[in-house]
This record gives sequence, C-alpha cells and structure tokens, in this order.
Amino acid sequence: MTEVSLTIGSALLAFGPFLSLFGLLVYQKAQLVIVVTTAAFFFLLAAVTASLAWTIFHAIGLGGPLAALVPGVFFQFAFRCGFVALYHNVEQVIQNSMEKSDQRRRDVAHPEQGINSTDAPNARIEQNITQESDQWTEATKLRLQLNDASCGVAAGVGFGGMHVIMLYGTLWASQVGDSEGVLYQDACPQVPSLALSAVYAFLFSILDVFWMLFTFFGMRRRRMFHRGAQGEDEYVSVGAWFGNSRTGGNFALLLCLVTHSFAAVFTTADYFNHGCLISIPLTSGMVFVTAYLFWAGVGRIYMPPSQIAMVHGEAPAVSFHED
Repeated sequence: MTEVSLTIGSALLAFGPFLSLFGLLVYQKAQLVIVVTTAAFFFLLAAVTASLAWTIFHAIGLGGPLAALVPGVFFQFAFRCGFVALYHNVEQVIQNSMEKSDQRRRDVAHPEQGINSTDAPNARIEQNITQESDQWTEATKLRLQLNDASCGVAAGVGFGGMHVIMLYGTLWASQVGDSEGVLYQDACPQVPSLALSAVYAFLFSILDVFWMLFTFFGMRRRRMFHRGAQGEDEYVSVGAWFGNSRTGGNFALLLCLVTHSFAAVFTTADYFNHGCLISIPLTSGMVFVTAYLFWAGVGRIYMPPSQIAMVHGEAPAVSFHED
C-alpha cells in the first residue's frame, strides 16, 4: 500500500504543473494544443542533440556531471530560441493570410455603393454599425489566442511536460514494474528516489514555463527593434527593469541561460552523500528568484503594444516593423 501511495503521490507532484496549466489554459484551444505539441517536440530535439554531444565528450575522456549539464543547458536554450523564431514566422504568415481573407470577405459583403444626400444619415449609421461589427474578425479572434502570453505559457507547458517525462517518467516506469522494493540513493537516504525525482520534475516544469516566457520576450524584442534602435520607452520602475528594447530582450535571453545554468549546477550536489539537503533548497530558491525577476523585469511590459491593443479591442497606437 505504501508503494502504491508513493507512486501515485509522486506522479501527481511531478505532473501537477503540467496537468493544471494544460487543463485550465490550453486544452480547449486547438491552436495552443499545437503549440504545446510542437514545443514538446523541440525539447526532444534538444535532448537528442545534448545526448550526442555527451557521447562525444565521453568518447574523448571528458566525463563528469558538467559534460552532461553544459550541452543540456545550451541546447535547450538554443532550441527554445529556435522554436520561438519558428513561431514568429508562422504567426506572421497566418496573420497576413487571415487579414487578406477578411479583406476579401468584407469587399464581397460590403461593396462600395453610391450614397445620395437624403440617405446620408441612415447610410452613415449603417456604416458605423458595419465597422463596429467588423472589429472582431476571424483574424482578430485568432490573434487574441496567439499572443505572447498565452503561447509562451503553452510552449512552456509543452517544453516542461516533455522535460518531466524524460526526467521523472522513465524512473516512474521502472519503479512501477519493479517488485523488489523502493529505491533509495545516498544523496537522500531518507527520501525515496521516486519522490526526490518528482520534486525535481515539479521545480523544473515551473522553471521551464518562466524560461519560455523569457525567451518569447527576448526574441520578440529582437524582432521588433533593429540593432542599435532606441526602445519604445525607458522604464525604471518595478515590472519593467529590463526595458522595452532590443537590449532588454537580450538581457532576458541571457538571464534565461544563466538561471538555467545555476539550477542545473545545483543538482550536482546529489553526487555527494546527503546532497539533497543542498540541492533541493537551492533549486527551490532558483524558482522564486526566476519568478521574481520575471515579475520585476518584464511583468508590466511583457506584451507588445500591438497585442495589448488587440486584447482591448483597439487599433494599435504604435506599430513596429518586424522582420
């Protein structure tokens, strides 16, 4: 009975963030489900590439935990950026296609007609009603779902969900089919390995969401602002420390890489006896540090102005050239 409770409880802990975010925010929107699936695939590509790099390092005699951590962190960062870059390209294609489709539909449904002076007031009222009803077109509704906030969370859910499967799911599968007892390790002799792995999976699934949000912010600002261009505004208050500029985007990407590196290095304490007494608190602290940096650095300026205007049903006051 203890093993059954341990198996179920650790699984709920490990997959809790993924199941909660997927069920509450993603499940009912087909576009976001596609984002989740694609992000999970990109994590698999990062894992395979990192494994190949580790194999090469091992073959030339470079062993130890850093030989696995360095390529793992680097390739996850690289494939996050690659995923977001691909998303931005697809987003632009979809937006252009939907806008052209909406324009053709409006041209067919509301052809220009001559208006005489006696019918001018009624025609003007009808024109205003038509313009108001056309605000929520298909392209607008699609863009409301495909914004940096919703897609950033969805991509983080996909990336983190696959991370949990690789980090915890393999151990869980082996323990479920093992009838010899519960596995313990010297790094944490009082806690079953299944529970310890579930804690790490829980923490890293949350971190994956924040890292993906940082990547969306950084890649968007690099796309919005050319090299050397001045940012939209220079904020100094809490919630906008990074600044709405290309430099702020670069800083967000660098922070994503640095915090991931620290979180990964903290787990190496498990190579020593009772190392979990160090690794678990430090990794948990990194979750709070990363969350605070996101809130203080980009919380108020995360969404681009055009997407904020779209959410409020307004025309964007400022347009940025994205290429």
